[in-house]
Amino acid sequence: MNNLLKKLLILAPAVFLGWSCSNDDAQSQFEAMAYGEPANYTETNFQGDVVRSDSDDWRISPLYQGLASVQPIFPNPVQFGTNVTLEIDIKGAPASSSIEVGYLNQSNQWIFLQQQDLQNDFELITFLINTRQFGSSLSQAQGIKRMLIFDGNQRLISYGDILIQ
Repeated sequence: MNNLLKKLLILAPAVFLGWSCSNDDAQSQFEAMAYGEPANYTETNFQGDVVRSDSDDWRISPLYQGLASVQPIFPNPVQFGTNVTLEIDIKGAPASSSIEVGYLNQSNQWIFLQQQDLQNDFELITFLINTRQFGSSLSQAQGIKRMLIFDGNQRLISYGDILIQ
């Protein structure tokens, strides 16, 4: 075996391991940001058009770059007791067969809202969520809530904020 081939065989795993670690670090940083305090939200109208953008909302995690995109939830802000729409476009084979949506309550605990099973590798998933799922009364649901989108293996895909009035 020549020296160049030996060097490549030794170097290739090290490069892959370094890339994998940096990707894991990026995912961990993304997840830490997702569990932070919501401070703003992306304002949208009833048609889903973005009126004002929050650069922190609805970004895609490093793990799902190129495999998913999220249309910001609409309308936002929203009145208590009405529905909002959240669309997730899956553009490749995810590592799971379902998508889960939930939010963080006042204690920063994950509260499950809905789940949808994926039928194929390329699919537009639409969640229709009633704001009463955030609390049984206006006083419980009111305010900015951090929503999280996970695959069925509890890997974070995206997050964003909703203002319930």
